[in-house]
Amino acid sequence: MKPLLEFVEAVREFGERAKELPEEIKPFLIREIQKNIDSVKEPRNSPLTLKVKGRKPPLRDKGHLRASIAGKVEGLKVIAGTNLRYAPIQHFGGTITPKRAKSLVIPASRKVRREVETLGVRGYLEKLEKAGWKIVFRKRVILGIPPTKGPKPRLLFVRKEKVTIPARPFMHLTEEQLKELQELAEKILFEDLG
Repeated sequence: MKPLLEFVEAVREFGERAKELPEEIKPFLIREIQKNIDSVKEPRNSPLTLKVKGRKPPLRDKGHLRASIAGKVEGLKVIAGTNLRYAPIQHFGGTITPKRAKSLVIPASRKVRREVETLGVRGYLEKLEKAGWKIVFRKRVILGIPPTKGPKPRLLFVRKEKVTIPARPFMHLTEEQLKELQELAEKILFEDLG
């Protein structure tokens, strides 16, 4: 009778552990997806992107994508993901086209990008004009001519009809990560179980 009671107790304990398993593996899933974001190296950033954000890996800039990875448990399922609007195009790739303007306007330097993040494109151009700059619109660029005599025009923005973002998948687990997940789950479910 004692072996049967021990077996029933082991089954009950296994069932309790199985209910807790999704919460236990959720941090692992989040961490591994974040590692994927860090490890994407190809396709490389375009020369303009490198100029604006430096030599950071393609999916890393300010850390918003990485920090947005979250997980939730629904029953016995763990769902991990992000709510950032730009995450799908980073993962799957695609083409961005302007919705209301004739062209996309891409900052040509880090300094311009910082200003645009605060003021917006129109606000930044208005700020320059108030400071005496002359703004020159060309088909493929927007230039700024400083108010002092003699300086060359400065490239402020590149204008494009569309931008194609290559796929850089990060919302997945590799075979190695799946093996680690399986080992973690087995450890949680079976360690020290009768």
